[in-house]
Amino acid sequence: MRYSDAIALAVVVMTHWSPAAAVAQASGPNPPPAALATIQMSGRAFEEGLQDGDRFQVRAFIWSLEGAAQSILGPDVSLFEPGCVARFGRGVQCAQLLVVGNAYILETFDTSSPDLVGHNAFRLAGEVWRVYFDPAPDGTRRFEDLASFEKGDPVAVYKVREFATADPVADVVWARNDQELLKSTPFTLQGVTVDFKNVAPRLTGLGHARVPQPDPDPQPIPTNEPPFESKGPGFFLLHTAISGTFSAVQSK
Repeated sequence: MRYSDAIALAVVVMTHWSPAAAVAQASGPNPPPAALATIQMSGRAFEEGLQDGDRFQVRAFIWSLEGAAQSILGPDVSLFEPGCVARFGRGVQCAQLLVVGNAYILETFDTSSPDLVGHNAFRLAGEVWRVYFDPAPDGTRRFEDLASFEKGDPVAVYKVREFATADPVADVVWARNDQELLKSTPFTLQGVTVDFKNVAPRLTGLGHARVPQPDPDPQPIPTNEPPFESKGPGFFLLHTAISGTFSAVQSK
């Protein structure tokens, strides 16, 4: 795999992110303000390859849900479960809002010419992000364990359009996406009821990633999940670290 391809790979991965912002509907004397939200997310992306039709999966966690003037859940509220953090530390193992995103490469191209190194561009398709709520993480979740991210039913499902660009000279990948909420279910955290449809009917996101590396323990592709069914069995041969920010915009 070319170095530029590897970088580009991270880009596609990036897109997988765009879960949810949430909104509060209240209990207590000083309920947090309802507002469109901005979220911060970090995690891992797993890639089959960098060719047309290759499949990608993002496994991430939301660590910030900000409203207009403070966190959606109240001032300085953490999205890591305190009891879990006390035993196992702060990280994916104790996160309460998890994201799983699936997609494949629709088309990719390179803008290089003989006199100039260009960019690798990616357009993704079939992309869907699911947001899960785990009220009581037990500290055992790992990025390599898909089932530990998919507990219960999703509290939000988004249809995603994503585009990514890799710069092999700068060794960086950027991803841009637009997400449209398909369905949501309210959940309660820290005494505040949150429903993504109120604060994040649409999201626009920016992500970045490191160059993907060979995964020493390749993950099997879950062919029972869309849009992975049609291509048959396979493995995510690469993985990379990803992070991004996603802002809610008013739906038309």
